[in-house]
Amino acid sequence: MVGAGKDAAPGDAEGGTTAILNPSKGGVTNDPPSNSLPSWEGGFASALYYHGLTVPGCKLRRLEHPAFQASKHTNPEGQNMPGPLRVGVVGIGQRGLQHVNSLTQLQSDEIVNLAALADPYPENLEASKINRFVPGYRDEGVEKFASVRELVDSGSVDAIWFVMPPNQHRGEIEYAAGKGIHIFAEKPQSLWLDEVLRQSEAIDAAGVLSMCGFQMRHDRGYTDIRNYLADKWVASMTMISEGAVEGHGVKHTHTEEQGGPANRVWTANKAWSGTSIVEAGIHQTDIMRYWSDDDVEWVRANYVERPKELHDTEGDNPIYYSVDYGFKKGGMGTVIFTKPARSYYGGRFDCIVWTHGTIKLEDDIVDYHFDGDWPPDDKPSLEQVRKVVSPGPHDVAMGGDSTTDLSKSFAEAVTLEKPELLRNTFESSINSLAAVLAANVSNDLGGEKIVLDEFVNGQKYAKYRARPAGA
Repeated sequence: MVGAGKDAAPGDAEGGTTAILNPSKGGVTNDPPSNSLPSWEGGFASALYYHGLTVPGCKLRRLEHPAFQASKHTNPEGQNMPGPLRVGVVGIGQRGLQHVNSLTQLQSDEIVNLAALADPYPENLEASKINRFVPGYRDEGVEKFASVRELVDSGSVDAIWFVMPPNQHRGEIEYAAGKGIHIFAEKPQSLWLDEVLRQSEAIDAAGVLSMCGFQMRHDRGYTDIRNYLADKWVASMTMISEGAVEGHGVKHTHTEEQGGPANRVWTANKAWSGTSIVEAGIHQTDIMRYWSDDDVEWVRANYVERPKELHDTEGDNPIYYSVDYGFKKGGMGTVIFTKPARSYYGGRFDCIVWTHGTIKLEDDIVDYHFDGDWPPDDKPSLEQVRKVVSPGPHDVAMGGDSTTDLSKSFAEAVTLEKPELLRNTFESSINSLAAVLAANVSNDLGGEKIVLDEFVNGQKYAKYRARPAGA
């Protein structure tokens, strides 16, 4: 049995490969072994076809793929015109419902057609339940599936949003890539890097576009930061998230039936979430890459574990996380997470230091930078050096607007055949996921410095990349 929806934590000049593909040969045609596909019975791929354009993390030459034609119609002159993209959502849990909400909005704008939902738990597919979270949702014309394979094989959709708990992926992405399905994959795509690499290989082999759910890249203020730093060297980035166990919600997956937490709060459980740094801190990790237009080169981490006697009531994820990143351009990043119980407190601290300035996220996003002749005769006041990078007020970067814009960009990249609209791809996102998975390993090894290239490719860390037996 596989879990229901992936649940969100409250809370690019990237290298790539070139693939020249022939879709007429059917892309990836070998189905995963049947024993790797539990009750979902199938798979999916983050997908779409890059049409002769450079996309962060992957450069593909255009070859016609039948999947592109499904989302087109012709005008009276017989010219191809983009039509609403037929989409499905797999996993109708907390985060899945947020995507259903965004896609329902995009459907009203005729950007998508929400054609199918899939979840192994029938109650998660009931319109009455969905409407409690998505008032604008309408059940008419929406097909329901308990099996991923049935959904993929139905031909009902051109693209799928995968919103499953990260430990529940078992070949779905690979299967869908081979069928030409265009896929959006929520992060983390898996808790084991070997599986993620196989997913990425299948996507590339099939010649389909892909995107991962890094919605912070679609926040107005955060994009203003990236644009402002485009001609600057970033020395350091520090992001502190002061959270609490109470911030985790009760989820929609029947984890108690699968050996998971009895209270269904799987984001507090290490075996299901991979730790809070993997499940949630991956957002801070990825936005650092986005701001600095850089990749993580190495990682070093130390955690403070939660006392064992508290695991039954509070979950077994650590109370404190400290993660240091070294970036390829020479800068550094630090992510600190706190997750005590009974505090009910939430706070944050964000600071970006470039060669000649300090960026702070205040009511406005500002840079403290003196741009006159230096040193000046008189010390300037803070107001004199305070430059507004992005005027407020700012929405929450993890809010509904950024989720909707994320989905809109993927849908339009498909229907308009404009992959330049994508702010990440499955392949380009692997660096963010590898960094947080390596942070766990670094902590387990006493704070060892782990170079990501060796973590991804080297024999030394092979056992940490593979799914353990029985997991």
